[in-house]
Formats: sequence, C-alpha cells, structure tokens
Amino acid sequence: MILTGSSAKGDAISPLAGRLIVVAGAGGAAKAVAYGAKEKGARVVVANLPIGLMELIERAVRLANSIGGQALRLSDLATFHPEEGMILANATALGMYPNVDGTPIPKEALRFYNLVFDAVYAPRATRLLRKAQESGVSIVSGVEMFIRQAFSQFQHFTGINAPESFMRETVMKYT
Repeated sequence: MILTGSSAKGDAISPLAGRLIVVAGAGGAAKAVAYGAKEKGARVVVANLPIGLMELIERAVRLANSIGGQALRLSDLATFHPEEGMILANATALGMYPNVDGTPIPKEALRFYNLVFDAVYAPRATRLLRKAQESGVSIVSGVEMFIRQAFSQFQHFTGINAPESFMRETVMKYT
C-alpha cells in the first residue's frame, strides 16, 4: 500500500508515509514531532508519563486525539510492539543533563525500532541513543534538531541564509 504524505517541496512521497512513529512526551517538542509526522503521512502513537500522573497522560490523549493517533502510558512502551521497523522520538526530558541516566524505554524494547531520535541535545549521546546504537538501531541526536532550529531562526530574523557550516561546527565543538 502506498501512502502519500504532504511535502513542503512538492508532491513527493515522504519516507515517513505509512510508518508508525512513537512519540515519547506530550509537550511542545512532542507536539511538533507528532504534527510533523502526521503531516508527512505517518501513523502516530503518543506516550507520556505513568498513570499516577493523570494530568500528564491526559496531555498525551489530547495530543493523540488532535492528530488521529493513539495514546499510551510511557511505561507501556516496554511491551508495545505492534510491528517491526517503528520510529521512536523521545521528546521528554528523560536523559537530559543533569539526569543523564533517564530513558523512556528499556533497551530490550528498542529492537522493534529502526530509528531512534532523541530531542535531548545535552548530552549529545544520551543513554537512550547509546542503548539504541548498541541494539543496532539507527540514531539521530537532538543536536541535529537544535542546529536546524538555529538555521531557521537565523534566516527568519535576518532574512539571509544561515552560515550553516559555521553554525554546525560551532555547535559540535561545544556539545
């Protein structure tokens, strides 16, 4: 089955079209990832903190409902694997400095994912990303999102193209 996702650069089919993307978190970064993935034709599941914190799981339900997705408790990710080849996007603070040992999902569950993205950029190599890489999963660091946001903001506020290589080198030097 071929699904098409919308594209800002035309009618090309997105590599996210038809893929199942699990978004850990329900805050601002999670909303951006979930809406962007849905726009590209992905199926989205939003997982947030355990049921003991009802307000936070309700945020996941509201976000999932707004994009026609499904909501889970973050703790459900340990056993959630309806298919192989999923994408995980961590948009929680788990793993962020100073709490660098946090991770939204146990290492054993990472084998069901083809790609893990962690929005956390300090540290660059989070525990989640290290465990994913050890499991043979492709990874994308939050530093990439940080850099691309900087490019867009620079261009938006100055009206000129961002000095991409200079900005990338500078960020990589200090993260």
